[in-house]
Amino acid sequence: MKIYDLIVVGGGPAGIFASIYAAKKNMSVAIIEKKNNIGKKILVAGSGKCNITHEGEINYFLNRYGDHGKFLKTALYNYKPKDLVDFIESKGLKMQVLESGKIFPETMKSTDVLNLLIKELKKLKVDIFTNSKVESAKKEDEVFKVKTDSEIFSGKNLLISTGGKSYPATGSEGDGYRLSQMFGHSIEAPKPALTTVYVHDYLYADLSGISFKNVKIELYRDGKKLKEHHGDVLLTHTNLSGPGIIDFSRYFSKGDTLYINFIGKESDVISEELIESSEKNGKQSIKKFLSGYNVPERFLKKIFKILDIKEDIKLGELSKSDRILLINRLSRHEFVISRLGNFDIAMATAGGISLKEVNQKTMESKLVKGLYFAGELLDIDGDTGGFNIQAACSTGVLVAKSIKTN
Repeated sequence: MKIYDLIVVGGGPAGIFASIYAAKKNMSVAIIEKKNNIGKKILVAGSGKCNITHEGEINYFLNRYGDHGKFLKTALYNYKPKDLVDFIESKGLKMQVLESGKIFPETMKSTDVLNLLIKELKKLKVDIFTNSKVESAKKEDEVFKVKTDSEIFSGKNLLISTGGKSYPATGSEGDGYRLSQMFGHSIEAPKPALTTVYVHDYLYADLSGISFKNVKIELYRDGKKLKEHHGDVLLTHTNLSGPGIIDFSRYFSKGDTLYINFIGKESDVISEELIESSEKNGKQSIKKFLSGYNVPERFLKKIFKILDIKEDIKLGELSKSDRILLINRLSRHEFVISRLGNFDIAMATAGGISLKEVNQKTMESKLVKGLYFAGELLDIDGDTGGFNIQAACSTGVLVAKSIKTN
């Protein structure tokens, strides 16, 4: 029976890049993938355009993974965004940086990225086994035994890189958690991340498409403030979305309260400005006064309607109670979370393999020698913009470079 130097379970970006760089070290490598082809996650990245990474220094990246960015320090310094871009371009596919800082192939086609990766794997003679679901894995006499629904593979080292639970259609259904637990690893409860948020009594279905730039979002739980974030917020037909909500969602739970400042100034500042304007020009309408702030007119009209305040009412006639209600709606609008978007629409998974049990300098298990983890299976999730694929590729390459060959 053939004994591979490395068995890779999961053919996503982490598994692919680990396989490529391991094979470059003349290691024999097998990728075991349960779907009919590898790279399904790459195909859906950037809505099929493959936002593979982001520009910026490593310190900028380390701040884009919630509370766990420091764990990726070795991996990201070892395989930088530039290294990833250079690798792809060396295979003949030019990359481009868009205004947002996101990096895509010039063709804007995920298939072009995946095809060159598959070509490289074949060139390096990596064995790829598709339509193979792993049922169990164990280590016997210093050799890993990986049992699929059709055969048993043997390897000196094992990488589990099956992804989290987001986009289950791509194969990420939490299989890696089960396999990792077979080796004694503990799992931080997986939940959707990079997802939209549903709130109780949502009143803005008719304002779908209206967005707010770089607003302040505060997260409260049981009356206590947990975190604060700034980002763009989008109103949809059914929920709150936009990068500000999506990137912040890793911290949300059902029943939490969000306070969003849609107007860009604190309530006491707006109140002072409103009172001052009222004293100078009490005949000015409240609508005219608020038009001086960067708030969409349709949103203002909706707020007036909800609060039953006439938009043509003069500042001098606005009651104190209505003034307080209006300012609070604009500067500290309360939303109570009813649920998060599920794994079918979440772009990443929060939770996963406990980082306490993984050596961040090698991605090797602290419990089982020769067992490695990479990618979204780990308890790490990045912001939107290519940060998750970069983390997957960097951790995958670190695995390959960390394995000692005889």
